[in-house]
Amino acid sequence: MNNKPQINDYLRTTDFPTIWCPGCGHGIILKATLRAIAELEIDKDDVIAVSGIGCSARTPAYADFNSIQTTHGRALAFATGIKLQRPDKYVILFLGDGDCTAIGGNHLIHAARRNIDLTVILMNNMIYGMTGGQVSPTTPIDMYSSTTPFGNIEPPFKICDLAIAAGATYVAKSTVYHVNDLKTAIAQGIVHKGFSVIECLDVCPTGYGRKNKFRETKDMYDRLRDSSVPVKKAKSLDEAALKGKNVIGILKNVDAPEYVEQMLAMTEAAKKKTAKDYNLLNVAPKNGDSSVDLKIRLSGSGGQGLILAGIMLGEAAIMAGKNAVHSQSYGVEARGGASRSEVIVSDNEIDFPEVATPDVLLVLTQQSCNKFVPTVKDGGIVIVDSTLVAQVPATTAKVYRIPITRIAVEEFESEIVANVIALGALAKITGIAPIAMFESVVTSRVPENTRTKNISALHRGYECVE
Repeated sequence: MNNKPQINDYLRTTDFPTIWCPGCGHGIILKATLRAIAELEIDKDDVIAVSGIGCSARTPAYADFNSIQTTHGRALAFATGIKLQRPDKYVILFLGDGDCTAIGGNHLIHAARRNIDLTVILMNNMIYGMTGGQVSPTTPIDMYSSTTPFGNIEPPFKICDLAIAAGATYVAKSTVYHVNDLKTAIAQGIVHKGFSVIECLDVCPTGYGRKNKFRETKDMYDRLRDSSVPVKKAKSLDEAALKGKNVIGILKNVDAPEYVEQMLAMTEAAKKKTAKDYNLLNVAPKNGDSSVDLKIRLSGSGGQGLILAGIMLGEAAIMAGKNAVHSQSYGVEARGGASRSEVIVSDNEIDFPEVATPDVLLVLTQQSCNKFVPTVKDGGIVIVDSTLVAQVPATTAKVYRIPITRIAVEEFESEIVANVIALGALAKITGIAPIAMFESVVTSRVPENTRTKNISALHRGYECVE
């Protein structure tokens, strides 16, 4: 008794008959795939079939695999996540030429570049068959479609060349006429460890055939037969003899490091490392009695170091056992343009990183003062650099006027420490972490030869707050 699986074992016959038009080659590709999987004796529960949108997208519906239909052009993105989550499964994609090489083109090249262990069965019927017969990236020159009524003038994508150049480690081409060769190419692609692309030259009697004067569906299959040259024979032919021909067979089959295996190995290595290996923050346990929820905005101009000050403020809060997020915004100028750094500190989960109404505002320029003081919540806190800010708009907030830049220039002979002086003031006013934690953060962030000066500047800012 033969216990090997047969193709009927993999069919979901409850969805028959198929939606495909008579003569469509998609059914041939499905059968070739099922034959390949049956010969490999792969359990159907070990296959995950993924598709996008189009006639090709219906293919997994007729196969009794784990399957998912995704959005147009994004099937490879979904499949990447699936493979990372279930590396033990065979993830096979059924994609159309428009779905994969138009809107999904970037996903194709980057999946190939990463060499993810996915098998792409690219059903190339040279047309958008489902949505009205529009021209696709693979429609041949001079051929007609609903959007090229006078003939296509764009050269078609050479899909296999593209996949090879992008880094796919297994690339093959076959046709729906050469059914045995197609099955073999698919089988080899499925078991290949790495990114596999099998371009299946297909026929669309309705969307493509009618517009291009193919009187019979058989004529389209005959054309595939007559225009195809096996790769071995092609090596003996010159360029002129290969003009207008499709070279079919295995075009590339090499071994290379596979993305998911590398990712899993890196993850395991990371698990064996300690906080010391990564210079991670030494986080204190949370105090269950505290109730911190502060939104802080630091604003001035590019070059004043406010982005770094915001990062250090958030890191000190994390060291104190709190949650913190940081976001930043700055103009195109490296220096002189508007700059904004925002930090949210909380004992609770932080769901949104942007600050709309700050509890605490630090401003180092008159422009930022005028713009942001009105946004501070009632009863909040405003810290201004009185060296650079002459006037503060009317506000209900408590205002601290500290000559931050003057202190930096006169006492430390450098404006560059103004951000650390401001950080010291913020440490004292907010009380989100002990000054020792701010010292630790500053020490880890500034160049070794400036640490002493910066720690002194931090304390100077802390002490100057009344």
